[in-house]
Amino acid sequence: MELKQAKILGGLGAIFILCFVIPVIGWILSIVGFILTAIAIKEISDKVKDKPIFTNYLISIILFFVSGVTAIIGSIIFFFSAVVNNIDKFKNFNNWNGFNNFGIRDFNFFRGSPEIRDFLTTIGSKIWILILILAIAWVIFVVAGYFTKSSFDRLVEKIKIDNFKTAGLLIFIGSILTILFGVGFIVILVGVIFEIISFFSLPDIYEETQLT
Repeated sequence: MELKQAKILGGLGAIFILCFVIPVIGWILSIVGFILTAIAIKEISDKVKDKPIFTNYLISIILFFVSGVTAIIGSIIFFFSAVVNNIDKFKNFNNWNGFNNFGIRDFNFFRGSPEIRDFLTTIGSKIWILILILAIAWVIFVVAGYFTKSSFDRLVEKIKIDNFKTAGLLIFIGSILTILFGVGFIVILVGVIFEIISFFSLPDIYEETQLT
């Protein structure tokens, strides 16, 4: 069974996914990486005759995308509902006397500026919108991580490269831990590194008799 193409595409794809940390163009490289990796997974899935390997991975890609879009849309909705629509409450900078009132015994920065105080109160009253949508995005992100793990677990059953199992587990755990101020992204990065190692560990030719 020829795996050379899947090995190269998957390895390069995983490297591109890792580039999401690069400012501006990182997300574009990640999308390219997901596409290349999906092609590699599809090829392996077809050759080992196990469609769920690819199906689960494809679902995970779609859910990762939906999660990201949900978080972005939520942030935009919050910005317009809490900031743009109430910017008039913050326009009178001439009344910002808060810093003049600041002292060691008095930490009320905005005592002399009702406009700023009202503006911050409005933002606080709208913050639940952002929290709710980000929570939904997080749940979708966790489900995406689970489908990645499921795909890699099935792949390991067919092709005995245990690093895929480690990669899937780390990506799943990382997706859960993203709620802790993004700590999970570090775990996901490690998981993707294991994914890169896994793809480049694939032999160019894999004997049919080695499949389970």
